[in-house]
This record gives sequence, structure tokens and C-alpha cells, in this order.
Amino acid sequence: MEELRRCPVTIGLILSAIAGYALLGPVRYSGPIVDFPDHLLFMFRHGNPSHLTLNCLLILVGGSLTEPVLGWLRTLALAVLFAFAGTTAELLFGGPGFVGLSGVAYGLVSFGLTTASRPERRGWTLTLICVALAAEWLFLRPQIAVFTHIASALIGGGLAMFSALFGSGGPKLKPMEWRHVSSAIQIIAQTDEDDATEAESKFVEDGTDNMFVLQDKGNVIGLIGYSLDEDVPDVAWLSWTYLDQAHTGKGLGNLMLNDLLGKLAQLQVRKIFIETSDYEEFGKKLYAAAHKLYEEFGASVELTVPAYHGPNEAKIVYGLENPEAPEILPAEPSPNTGLSIFEVHKAPETNDVAGLRWRETNTGLSGLDQQLSLARTQKYRMAVLAIPSDLSNANAAGLQAQGLQKCGELKEFYGKDLHQTWWRCELEKTQFENP
Repeated sequence: MEELRRCPVTIGLILSAIAGYALLGPVRYSGPIVDFPDHLLFMFRHGNPSHLTLNCLLILVGGSLTEPVLGWLRTLALAVLFAFAGTTAELLFGGPGFVGLSGVAYGLVSFGLTTASRPERRGWTLTLICVALAAEWLFLRPQIAVFTHIASALIGGGLAMFSALFGSGGPKLKPMEWRHVSSAIQIIAQTDEDDATEAESKFVEDGTDNMFVLQDKGNVIGLIGYSLDEDVPDVAWLSWTYLDQAHTGKGLGNLMLNDLLGKLAQLQVRKIFIETSDYEEFGKKLYAAAHKLYEEFGASVELTVPAYHGPNEAKIVYGLENPEAPEILPAEPSPNTGLSIFEVHKAPETNDVAGLRWRETNTGLSGLDQQLSLARTQKYRMAVLAIPSDLSNANAAGLQAQGLQKCGELKEFYGKDLHQTWWRCELEKTQFENP
């Protein structure tokens, strides 16, 4: 439905064909249609319901693949070209008496399918289109306007191939500017309107530093970015990363992520962490496609915090080593083994989870029971603690005694062999609460 809202030309063609049939009824191919202008007018007439339905379906498929990519103006120009070229070809080689929008339909389908195909498969796509046209020529001529189909389809496929080979050189990743924000927000909203609202506020407050847009022929079709970790300078977190749904399945997500890794390698960033979730809507996992992209790129899940974003939504963190970055250096060992918990704060991306702030001490675990009690008083339902793995190992018994459970760790977060370990504690009903 979201795609169709961006296809006014496609919808207009379909509604015009339906209106012509509803108001004027069917028209026979042997009618008094001879002149070129007559054929252009009678494109919006059809012989029977099946003829109308087939052309409308082809226009729907071809238009939904073409218009989000080209925009309505260039799609309209293509439709006019297919109409004139198809009509001319049929009059020259087949003779008069044909009706229907099949020339526009075949042209849009051919252009759309060829454009939507991966670069290495476009030749095969065009070959299959030619095979289908040859079958029409052999078995359906002269019952259908085959010359209209052939001319329009070959022009559509040829233009798509020409654009791919000699166009702008393909989509490019460029720094985001303020003029790109509106388009970026619309792309995010295709997946999650809440994320779109949050991203818009973030861009307004903090600007667009470290954000990039993927542009193709001047149109924004994706966005990606990063933020450097506040405490570890050679670690980054992936920021808003979304691709226009009309451009999925073409390897563009890989292109954005690969280009970003190259930029981060220049900043000596050795590892990227990717925060996401297992959020479902109407039984559909909204981020399943993104997870597949991360995994295909070599990222793996390093941390899962159950019920973090909500009672039924876990926090998931992927880790991705940057292959272009320098080798990971050993972390500086700490002489301290003690841990003091001194403050609670609202954890990011949630309203009812308390983050526990900590500092190193000489020895022992202190302050945890007081801060957990404070978090309960403030009606938090969960508390989380993220600490270096050496401190985690030294204080594991004390943390477990206070009801915390280890839920994973981000590998080599601080340096070689020194991880960030996460602990969590349910606060609503625990063994420490009074009945």
C-alpha cells in the first residue's frame, strides 16, 4: 500500500482503463479504428473483462517497480513513449483495428523487471522477456497486437539496460545534508513510524553529522550512519540504517555497509556494534531483513537482553569486525577488582529500564542493594549493568547474590580479550521484595 501511494501515474492508468470500460463498454478489435490518433484514444478501451484485467495487472506490476525509482514525471514520459512506439509499430507491421493499454503495460513491465534485477541477472531477465515475446509471435499472432508488445517491451528493457550501463554509475553514498532529512524520514517510516519520529527529533537536536544517504539519480533511496563510542575510541555503533523498500533485493544494503566500513577504517575503528531488536507487528518480524543483511555481511549476535525494550521485545546487539581496520591491541589491565554501583538512570531506548552507573574500587562490591532499591522505588521494571569482563568475573558471586543474571557480552569491546559483560535484574517481582 505504501508503494502504491507513490505511484500516481500507475494508478491513473489503471483507473482510466477501468473507467473507459465501465462507461463505454467493450469494443471489438474489428471496429472502425484506422487513424493513428484514433488508436491513441482507443488505448483506454478493451475488448472484454479478461483483456482489461490482464493489462491492469501488468501495469500494476510494472508501474510499482518503475515509478518509485523514476518518480511520476519520468514514468509518465515513459508511458507516453511506449504508447506512441507501440501504436506506430502495430500500425506499420500489423495493421489497424487494435485496442488496449498493452503497449504501455508491456513497456513498464519490461523496464521495471530489468531495473529491479541484480546487475549480474539483467541480461537473463531481458532474455526471458524476449523468449516470452517470441512465444506470443509463434502462438498468438494475429489474435493479439504482438507488434505493440514487442516494440514496447524491447524499448523498456533496452532503456533499463542503457540506464544501468551508462547512467550515473549507480547509487553513491554521500554525507547527509539537512535537505535530505525529509526523504530519509519517509524511508524510515516505511518500516517503523516510531523510529521515524525518533530519528526526526534526533536530527533536529543533534544535526546530521556522521550520517550518509544513498543517492541514485538525485533521489535518496537509503541512509546509514555511525556514532563513535564515548569511552572506547576505536569502537563505533551503527546508527539509523534503512533502505527504500522499492530498492531492496539489489545488494544496496551491502553497498552502504561496505562503504561505511571503509570510512570507519580510515578512523581506525576496529569493530562496529549494531543494536536492533526482535520486534514483531501482526506476527511479522520488522527487522528480519536487516538481521539477514548483517549476518550475510559477517556480523553475529553477541548479546541478547530479554524484555529490554518492552515485556515482549528483546534488545539484540550484533558485533562486526572491520576487516579493513588495524589489528586489535591488548587492553590495559586494571589493578582494581572492586565495583561500586553509585547511581541509576533511564537506560537508552526504553522508559522503564534502569541503567546502573559504576566505578572501580580496590576490592569488593558496594552500593548495589541501595541502587536496586531506588530503582524499585522509581517504578523501573528492570535494571541492567554493563561492565568490563574482568570486573564481572571478580564480582560475579556478589552480583548473582543480589538477583542479577548474566545475559551476554560484547566481545573485545575494550580491547583484545577484554569484553563488555551485561547483567540484568527483574525488579517487579524478585526475592528481595516484601510480599
